[in-house]
Amino acid sequence: AGLPVVASGVGGILEVVEHGRTGLIAAPGDPVSLADRLCRLMTDAALADRLAQQGRAFVAARYSFDRMVA
Repeated sequence: AGLPVVASGVGGILEVVEHGRTGLIAAPGDPVSLADRLCRLMTDAALADRLAQQGRAFVAARYSFDRMVA
């Protein structure tokens, strides 16, 4: 969707979201960590835009329709 991602660092999420590159990872079960990451994106538009663009590019390259079918 072209939006920045904040996710909890569990399971398969870590295959797609690399902290500081394709999104921000919050510590599992830590609402303070989650709130910190969300506030960071809300106050740093440049970071939010960069993460959104890099995340979308990563997913488009790795999970394209043609690649998934192959």
